[in-house]
Amino acid sequence: MACGRAILAAILASVIAACGTSPAPSPSSNGVATGVAGVATASPSTTTHASVAAPDSPPPPSSAPTPRPTPMPTPVPVPPKPTGVKFDEQRSESIDPTTTEITQTVTWQAPRGEGIEIRAYGVTECFARPANPSPDTSGPCLVTHTPLPPSVRTLLGTAPASDGVVAWTWTGTFDCEGPGPAFDPRGPAYHAVVLAAYGATGHSIFAIAEPGGWWEPGENDIVC
Repeated sequence: MACGRAILAAILASVIAACGTSPAPSPSSNGVATGVAGVATASPSTTTHASVAAPDSPPPPSSAPTPRPTPMPTPVPVPPKPTGVKFDEQRSESIDPTTTEITQTVTWQAPRGEGIEIRAYGVTECFARPANPSPDTSGPCLVTHTPLPPSVRTLLGTAPASDGVVAWTWTGTFDCEGPGPAFDPRGPAYHAVVLAAYGATGHSIFAIAEPGGWWEPGENDIVC
C-alpha cells in the first residue's frame, strides 16, 4: 500500500515538473497563439492598385496647310515719257524751192532700253490758236496736256529707243511758209512735232519736240 502511494506521488511530481517548463502561449497579432520558436510577425497590408489606362484622346483634326495664293505676275509698265527731247531742222541751199532738201531730226536722252520704239508724229491741228486772235499776236500751236487722238497725228519716223535719234527727209517746199515747222508738200500739213515711247504693253504720253506756232498779222503786215 505504501508502495503504491509512492509510485503515484512520483507520477504527479513528473507531471507538475513538465507543466512548469512549458512556456505560456503568446498571442499573435491575428489572435492565434504561437510557440516560443515561432516569431510573431505582422505582415504589412499590401494593396495592389490596378493600372487603369487613360482613354485614348481623339486625334487632332487634320488641318491641311493653307496653300499660298499664286502671286499675280508683275505687270510690265508702259515705257516712260521721253525726256531730254530736242528738235532740229536742216535745209540744203537751193534757189528753187522744189529742189530744196529738208531734214528734220528729233533726239532724246531717255528711254534707251531694249524693246522700246520711239515714234515721231506731226500734229495736224494748231490747237492753241485762239478762235479770234488779236492782230499782230502769236503763240505756240501745241501746249502740254492737250489730247492727241490718232485723227490729228501723222507718222513722221520711227527708231529704236536705244538709237536716241530719229530723222526724216523730203525734197520740196513752199515759196511762203508760216511760223511752224516745214512739212512735205505731198503729205498732210502739221503744225507741231511730238514723240512717244512704245512697248509691248502700250505707249507713254507724248512729249513735245516742236510746239510749232501761229501768227496773226497786223493791219500793216504783208502776207505772202
